[in-house]
Amino acid sequence: MPELELSLLSGSTYVARGPTNIGVYALGGAAEGRAALIDSGNDGDAGKRIIRACAASSLNIALIANTHSNADHCGANALVQARTGCAIAAPRVELSFIEHPEFEPSFVWGGYPLPSLRNKFLMAKSSYVTLPLEAPCLVGDTGIEAIPLPGHYLGQVGYLTPNRVFFAADAAASSAILNKYKYYVVYDVAAHLTTLDAIAALDVDWIVPSHGEPVQEAGSLIEANKETILEVGARILEFCGAPGAEPLTPEGIVSALASALGLELNHTQYALFGMTVRSYIAWLCDKAEATTRMEGNRLLVERT
Repeated sequence: MPELELSLLSGSTYVARGPTNIGVYALGGAAEGRAALIDSGNDGDAGKRIIRACAASSLNIALIANTHSNADHCGANALVQARTGCAIAAPRVELSFIEHPEFEPSFVWGGYPLPSLRNKFLMAKSSYVTLPLEAPCLVGDTGIEAIPLPGHYLGQVGYLTPNRVFFAADAAASSAILNKYKYYVVYDVAAHLTTLDAIAALDVDWIVPSHGEPVQEAGSLIEANKETILEVGARILEFCGAPGAEPLTPEGIVSALASALGLELNHTQYALFGMTVRSYIAWLCDKAEATTRMEGNRLLVERT
């Protein structure tokens, strides 16, 4: 993997572009020599690269502020914490998943996970959260503000630096990511849509999605994400059929939707995709556009 480089966005706020973007905020300015990371990357190799990148700019990592507990955001925590002794801040509701990574595959699978799901993409190495956060709040004395971004995951937050740079975590993805995967992993669809509106209303200079290019104008980014969410919801509703038609099980909807989107899912993608579909079904039921019933020991989903 290539070395990470710190790209200056504004003032003392940088981004290290990678599979998961890492924010770097120089605490007290670069001259003080301490940095707070916003997320750490997906694994130990990413951790080594971000340590080297910070060292090249004479910055020592004092803190990691995790946006949420998905392994691609906290997978380097353990290595960076072991090598630097840094503090780790995270939303309180995500804390248990960071400290007990086995919760992640269990959560998305809905039971004890298959061996194929006990992998680094779903299980980061355990790290110790020293600063639990109840957003909205300030992150210690860093000047960084934690802002709730519910929807994608349980207690996801974004971080706004004093330089008006907002790290939006997985609340929004670039059009390139959306076009590639055709859907987005979501835990709470209604909350996710509300979060997108909240991001659009922010008065900031930069918005940095975790997967995609930083942008200074959020309109097209937000619209692309909304369109993807609503399109997937409409497709799922179509698979529920008209009233009186043969309803599908959630598993049947997972298969039909994946085929319609042209996806070939591996085990990890299947678990994440299945969780997302079930979350959409709950959203459609909350809106009274779909309903569920039990028949022959099968849960069936149908349009109202």
